[in-house]
Amino acid sequence: MRALIKTARGAGHLHVLETTSPHPGPGEALVRIHQSGLCGTDLLIFDDVYRGRNRPVPCPLVVGHEAAGEVIELGPGTGGPAPGTRVGIEAVAGCGCCHHCLRGHYNLCADWHHLGLTCAGLLADCAVIPVGSLLPLPAEVSFDDAAFLEPLATAVHTAERVRPTPGMTAAIVGPGPLGLLHLLVLQAAGVGPIVVYGQDGDEKRLALAASLGAEVALGDLRVIAVHANGVTQGRGFDISIEAAGTSSAIQTALEIVSGHGTLVSLGIIRNTEIDVLQVMRKNLTWIGVVSSVRRHFAEAIALVHAGKVSPRGLITHRLPLAEALTGFEVLRHREAVKVMFTPRV
Repeated sequence: MRALIKTARGAGHLHVLETTSPHPGPGEALVRIHQSGLCGTDLLIFDDVYRGRNRPVPCPLVVGHEAAGEVIELGPGTGGPAPGTRVGIEAVAGCGCCHHCLRGHYNLCADWHHLGLTCAGLLADCAVIPVGSLLPLPAEVSFDDAAFLEPLATAVHTAERVRPTPGMTAAIVGPGPLGLLHLLVLQAAGVGPIVVYGQDGDEKRLALAASLGAEVALGDLRVIAVHANGVTQGRGFDISIEAAGTSSAIQTALEIVSGHGTLVSLGIIRNTEIDVLQVMRKNLTWIGVVSSVRRHFAEAIALVHAGKVSPRGLITHRLPLAEALTGFEVLRHREAVKVMFTPRV
């Protein structure tokens, strides 16, 4: 089979290679991948700047963690979705016995496994997946939509934490896939107006956000702050979501959130300077959201099945797996929102 493999540490070293097809063991299923999406984290793997929790990224490694497919075979003595079942795929699994796992928060497990980051991923013709990570799909949910379930579940997790209500206002700083999936989920909750902010280079992504019903604006912190004051009559946004993973995005999201509002951190960034006095004086709730658990996947499937959210509209580039490196380039230059691969083409 073909797979996109990080063959060695260091920047680059990503190749589409022919490799031996895996075989499922007990508790596992072999899944034929129908659609697989490219994530910004995959770009961090490409550049060798992603750092995991308690274990380094192994090499060689099949990358990718956003996909949907069809069960081909179950491992020996394994019960689970029968061969032929269409499935979404959960990327994270916890150790099962730590404090967080026992309380259902295995996204916080210090010893978690993550497809495409700590173990073989999904940018491949086929993948071996624990059956507990498979979610049968309703017939009405397409593989295109189901390949978004991993990041869409994160947006559902955010909504669970923030508890948006109709009439709230929201800002999303960063018009990438995760930011725009949050736009769709907040729209489904009745939030509005929702403004998506970007910087130079984000023009194509902002155009897509506008087509989805968001108000959009482009500029630096000063420009965005002036725009936010105009939209909210100087109050700031009830919900301010940082989805860009940059120091400036954190500063911007903090600047434009309202008093008694909620600031959400989603981007992967370690250190930055912030005006802590604003956090206190605005009486803020500041939350971080990392990944998701199974109930968020179930809710994501329900949203798509009900027609409340249609993430496939975020697909801007479709490529065969053989052209995977082209997908990385259009993502790096922010020409794409979502790059979707069809591995078997």
